[in-house]
Amino acid sequence: MFGFLFKVKFLSEFDGDRENNFTVVRFLLALLVLIGHSFPISGNGSDPVTMLIRPHAWIGSIAVGGFFAVSGFLVSASIANRSALDFAISRVLRLYPAVIAYSLVAILIIGPIASGVPLAQYFQQNPWVNMWNATLWEWNYNLPYGFPGRPFEGATNGSTWTLPAELRCYVAVFCLGVIGVFSQRPMANVILLSILYLTKSHYALLPLFGSAENFKEPLLFFVVGALFWTNRALIPLNWCVCALMLGATYYFAGTQYYFYAYIPTVAYVLFMLAYMLPHFDMDRFGDISYGVYIYAWPMQQLVWVKGQSGYVNALLAMLLVLPIAYLSWRFVESPALKLRKSLGTGGALWRKALN
Repeated sequence: MFGFLFKVKFLSEFDGDRENNFTVVRFLLALLVLIGHSFPISGNGSDPVTMLIRPHAWIGSIAVGGFFAVSGFLVSASIANRSALDFAISRVLRLYPAVIAYSLVAILIIGPIASGVPLAQYFQQNPWVNMWNATLWEWNYNLPYGFPGRPFEGATNGSTWTLPAELRCYVAVFCLGVIGVFSQRPMANVILLSILYLTKSHYALLPLFGSAENFKEPLLFFVVGALFWTNRALIPLNWCVCALMLGATYYFAGTQYYFYAYIPTVAYVLFMLAYMLPHFDMDRFGDISYGVYIYAWPMQQLVWVKGQSGYVNALLAMLLVLPIAYLSWRFVESPALKLRKSLGTGGALWRKALN
């Protein structure tokens, strides 16, 4: 009856296995970010789960870290199994179309609704400068007159700060992939562990990242995810091991060793959910996690009313953001992925043209 608790599979056994739950995992992580934001956005402090685990973690930061751990794992697999050119095309078409569409929606629809001022006055403040955010190198701009009277007045989006960190991670993986780092496990381990050490101890020295302190924790999760992929042949997936890792994280909370347990445990739990639970084919509904992530905050701001509970804010925002995220998937992200596949099949021609 409890045999599943002792079942062991190595992570490498799932290479190329498309019947996994990563789409579900990403969707749940996006919802966790939404729920984590709903309490401060509504002026109610922190959610109940965070109240139990603080000051060691916050459910929103756990979810963001989970996104980066999963990304580090999957992106490392991607660069190892395709050309650098195909990898770059793939990442650009996955990351940019949705955020460009979001930026236009934010400027043309969300901004005017949220501003509470006449349309002419709104556009006199040049909201188009927000399109610079869509470059994803930095996310510095907010819409004019944004969400007046809210606890987070003026904050157009409190989630998208992670996207420039994600882009930098992709650039770093691309550079490492070009020199063949991920094709040799010993070299990959040395470089990834060196990045992990520098991130933890000498973060300011890191190119691309060092000037942005808030990118530090996402990078740690991303590198740990990459290490999981690099060493997948050595990593057993087992529920008893998962329980031990969770116990170790609890035991070391508040100590100098917490970091060494917390981040690998979050990654391990997510890979257990992705590979060791029965497959749920959420892909038939679409991969809406990206849309949920980028549209949730402004929807939560829009549905805010004074005296609202965090639960009501989360529920009302979900009623708006889920169909919006589906539309983003259906009309922006999915067509971009299809374009990616068509360009991928012609990758050899691209490479020949460049040589």
